[in-house]
Amino acid sequence: MGRSDYTNSTGSSIRTFQTQPTVVDVAQSKAKRSLPKLPKLPLLPARVIAYRTPWLVAGVFAVLSLFLLVQYNSAKAKLHSPAVSSAAAKQISDTLSKVSKLVIVPRGETPSVATVSNAAKLSGQTFFQNAQNGDKVIVYTKAKEAILYRPSTNQIVTIAPVSAPN
Repeated sequence: MGRSDYTNSTGSSIRTFQTQPTVVDVAQSKAKRSLPKLPKLPLLPARVIAYRTPWLVAGVFAVLSLFLLVQYNSAKAKLHSPAVSSAAAKQISDTLSKVSKLVIVPRGETPSVATVSNAAKLSGQTFFQNAQNGDKVIVYTKAKEAILYRPSTNQIVTIAPVSAPN
């Protein structure tokens, strides 16, 4: 296979043998290491990349905008669906029926109903001195009357006249 040379290292009694590769050995090792050549893909010129990049960015923004628009419209449709409106109307009618059992309410008028969400901010006003979060404010604009109702205890907290501009 190969030729061996005998060398004696100086200062030790260890003998080492070095093998010189032959032409056949070198050819076989190169054949084992070589991989099949892959076709080279042409690189796009810089002017083509510079031309296509803005269009690619615009396309991504267009697709993202379309997706967000569809999401917005579906959320808007769910918010204004008849099920939500009927549930809110049912809650208002339940509140009005409970209040009408406690006090005589004006007839022939549909009142505005609001819920107190931050009683601390309203505590400076006389009407809301005893208000708590979750209380209902029922305002009859034609009769010029406001009612503060507490659903948790089923009590009328305050009734006051309303002075609203036309």
